[in-house]
Amino acid sequence: MKRILISFFSLILFICSCDLPKYYFSSAPECNSETTNDLEQKNQENLIAMLKDRQPKDYRYFFKTFKEEGKFIYMVTNFRNDESCFDVKILVDTWDKLAGMKRTNGYSYPKELYDLNWEIKSTGRKETIRYIDMHRIID
Repeated sequence: MKRILISFFSLILFICSCDLPKYYFSSAPECNSETTNDLEQKNQENLIAMLKDRQPKDYRYFFKTFKEEGKFIYMVTNFRNDESCFDVKILVDTWDKLAGMKRTNGYSYPKELYDLNWEIKSTGRKETIRYIDMHRIID
């Protein structure tokens, strides 16, 4: 019986570890004043132009806050890699994984958003970065 329980728990641990994000056990890239460009320093249009040549896998993502602008809700997110660090407003219109996080504005949730997926969406003459999906939130 003891051997069966050990095998069962080992199997559960293996299955759970296979679902962890790629960067789960590695440290976050540094975000210092030399690489930081916040929303006031670099406007959203310039950030979108810079991100057109990039893919979601090029960065790691860290939650800052939710921001309401009229009828739209944005998630301000810090994009980081080894070369840069900047904040971007991401339009959120799909709340399946983010509803609880929005309710508390991220309080008591992990700061890193694993496997965040986004797209640049054109609406007339304006382009915006839109949230698509992310890894389930790991508490």
